[in-house]
Amino acid sequence: MGNMTKKILFLMAGAGLLLGWLAGPALSAEGKSAVILYGSRYGSTEQTARWIAEGMNNEADVRAVKEAGDLSAYKFIILGTGIYYGQVHQDMIAFLAARKDEVKDRVVALFAVSGSGREAYLETFAQALGRNPDLTKAFGGSMKKESLSAQDYKALEAFYSQSHRPFENYDNTNKEACLEFGREILKAVK
Repeated sequence: MGNMTKKILFLMAGAGLLLGWLAGPALSAEGKSAVILYGSRYGSTEQTARWIAEGMNNEADVRAVKEAGDLSAYKFIILGTGIYYGQVHQDMIAFLAARKDEVKDRVVALFAVSGSGREAYLETFAQALGRNPDLTKAFGGSMKKESLSAQDYKALEAFYSQSHRPFENYDNTNKEACLEFGREILKAVK
C-alpha cells in the first residue's frame, strides 16, 4: 500500500470518527422506537425525563437535547424543557430552530418543568414546536440555591424579594405523576 493510499485511508477514518462524534450517541442496542429529549439547567427536567421513561417501562431512550444526534430510527419523540424566567430552555429553542421540520410530526408528547408547574408554559413550548401534541403535562421542579450560577442566584434573589416571598430551596417534583405520564405515553404509542 502506497503512502498516498495510507494517507487517504487515515483521513477517511478520521473524518468518520469526527462525523460519528458530531452526530451524537448511536441508537440504543435495544432498538427502542421512542426517545425523550430534554433541556435542563440544574437537573429537575433530566430527572423528570428519566422518571417518564421509567413509566414507559424504559422503552424510551433519554438524551439531553444538545446531544440528540441522529433521530431517524425513532418513530416517537417526547420533548421536555425546563422553564427559566418564563422561557423554554435555550438548548431546546436551538434544537427546534435547527430541526423542527425533521421531528415535529413524530413528537407525541411535550412536558415542561418549572418551579410552579404552571400549565401555561406548555402553550409557549407548543408554539416553539409549531404544533400541540395530544399529550402534554406540566411538572414542578426543584431549586437548590447552592447549585445556582451567580447570575441566576442574583436574579432569583431579586425576583423573590420583589414578590415578597422567601428565597429558599424547594422540591416540587412528583415521581408518581411522571411515572403516570410515562404510562399514558406508552399506552398512546403501543
